[in-house]
Amino acid sequence: MTASVLEQAMAPDVLDRAWRKLKGEHTPWSPTVSREDAQRHLMRHLLECRQAVLDGAYRPQPLRQFTMPKPDGRQRVLTAQYLQDKLVQRALLTVLEPRAEALFHDDSFAYRPRRNVAQALAKVRERVRIGLDWLVDADIEAFFDSIPHRRLLRVLERFVADRAAMSLIARWLDQGAHVRSLLSTPRGIAQGAILSPLFCNLYLNDYDQALAKANIPFVRFADDFLCFAPDRETAQRAHAFVERALQRLDLRLHPTKTQVVRSSREVIFLGESLPQPARVQPGKNRAKC
Repeated sequence: MTASVLEQAMAPDVLDRAWRKLKGEHTPWSPTVSREDAQRHLMRHLLECRQAVLDGAYRPQPLRQFTMPKPDGRQRVLTAQYLQDKLVQRALLTVLEPRAEALFHDDSFAYRPRRNVAQALAKVRERVRIGLDWLVDADIEAFFDSIPHRRLLRVLERFVADRAAMSLIARWLDQGAHVRSLLSTPRGIAQGAILSPLFCNLYLNDYDQALAKANIPFVRFADDFLCFAPDRETAQRAHAFVERALQRLDLRLHPTKTQVVRSSREVIFLGESLPQPARVQPGKNRAKC
């Protein structure tokens, strides 16, 4: 009989791998157990945590929240988990990440093993070099704060396929909600939680696949992305497609951070200026989307 997702995550070897990634952190184990106390009785705390998860008795600890100023003067809310929750989420990530990697598009670069900003920028330069130098330079408005829980849970239920794991995930999501009202679904996932980056990519995976099916080349790094086209008209059509695709996910483009523009050193993506387009030689054909 195949072990459930939670059983796989709580397997001793997986739990050990998760702990090795966290053991250097100074975060308290819980509101009532300091990091030093946890270390003194580590095996007891690990075994009690494991058993509580397997018995369905585990409950997430309250999130610690901090604000950080944004460049536009607004505040970004960051969350910090207690070490116990980090351990359980890290163990779940160890199990879920390889399954997610089999689904994700090759042009999604953020929050993935063995992928980084340098690789994303290399793909951007290559596409500009071959003549796809008209861009939809886009950003999803307040992405982490805007993800609707109801839709996200449907995505995660299909992917996780484990009722007990989903019950725990739903509790974590409820803790990180930023927008609540009687008339709308909770929105927002906790920035700083270990599983949040995976949830981000899972939620946007259908969007990535829709771009690919529409033959719109792109490079996405979390909620920051470029779409590529050989001319302005094609880029404008791509912009309209992107807007519709995100509306289906109950998201929207940032109105002041999204533009249709030709690649140039004035365009900044992931902190780097983009290349000037190569001059097209007479008689040479530019790449097509």
